[in-house]
Amino acid sequence: MKRFALILLLLSAAASVYAVGDQAYLGIFAETSVTKIAGMPAMPALPPGVDMSKLADMPGMEQLMGMGAPKRKLDVRLWSPGLAPDSATAAIAPPKGLKQGDKLDLEIYRPKAEKVGGTTGEGEAPAQAGSTDFTIKYYWGSSATVKPGQPKVIKMSSMTADQKRVMKESSQKSGASSYFYKPDWTTAYWPTKKQPGRIAKDAVLPGSYALTTSYTGNVTIDCPANVDFLGPIDMIAPSMEEKVDLEKAIKFEWKPIPNLLGSRASIFGMEGKSTLIIWSSAEVWQEESMSVDWDYLQMAQVRKFVADTVMMAGTRTDVTAPIGIFKDCSMANLTMVGYGPGVAMEKVQPIPRIQTKTTLMMMLGGKGMPGQEDTTGGSVPNENN
Repeated sequence: MKRFALILLLLSAAASVYAVGDQAYLGIFAETSVTKIAGMPAMPALPPGVDMSKLADMPGMEQLMGMGAPKRKLDVRLWSPGLAPDSATAAIAPPKGLKQGDKLDLEIYRPKAEKVGGTTGEGEAPAQAGSTDFTIKYYWGSSATVKPGQPKVIKMSSMTADQKRVMKESSQKSGASSYFYKPDWTTAYWPTKKQPGRIAKDAVLPGSYALTTSYTGNVTIDCPANVDFLGPIDMIAPSMEEKVDLEKAIKFEWKPIPNLLGSRASIFGMEGKSTLIIWSSAEVWQEESMSVDWDYLQMAQVRKFVADTVMMAGTRTDVTAPIGIFKDCSMANLTMVGYGPGVAMEKVQPIPRIQTKTTLMMMLGGKGMPGQEDTTGGSVPNENN
């Protein structure tokens, strides 16, 4: 969640009551995440009496021991115009069901002027995309074979000004420091080093969240019973116990997720050093979708994307990537995100919003993975170069 889309999405709602320059925004983002690697055996269970919470403080141990297991995360972000004074404080009193104690102490970040244009995600597109011979091949839609008219091929040397703008915007939104940085704005955030915010498996999101600050207002938002941590994206196929055959069509199947509104899947893979292969579960080609912030979408936007077949319906449990389009890639990675219910308020200061999502990141393999270096090359059926 490293972006400022929340601010942009809420500006129109704020304008009728507060001057845009005075409006602050509170985001409480609940995520259930899973990371998997195809062909990697499941991690063995911990010996009796070993406390995972203590091992988690060792560098890399939490990620290693938790590989493949669902993980709950809660991120709080409070964006406010102007730079908060040195004495500023911000804290949230969470519901007991969250099991995080009586108070979440937000840490305050104040941007420095010298960061403008350098580390704010406002730089150029990724380095490899700067080459004039860099090529992007887009595929989309659920199908065992490549659909007619695909892929959409974009070469850096022939990109239009609008395409370069979209690519640059997409790069900007993935800038790590944009999570905190906005010129002349303050960001208060949680979890922190003092409160790492590990969410228990039996914790629940519903309840009252009361924000108290010394510099940008106070607000309380109630999270209803239907807005809770979503279930994980639990893949049934392909089996993660075995390596995925990238020369064949890949059918993904997952267990139903209660309360899911919509989902989106995509695969990225590098073919050589100058060709990026992208597949999306969207059934229609929309160049504008490349600049969409897919992190936390409002419910209305999710419903619209589902209606337009840009996203899959929440009740859907399978999708297929076409045969062979990633077979020559050094590595292919699947990312999937599903969105659940949320709640928001208007005409208050700051404007609060609670949103939920579930994510999956899956390393599918490729020529760069041990044991897959000798994958046979060849042309992709029906590919239009």
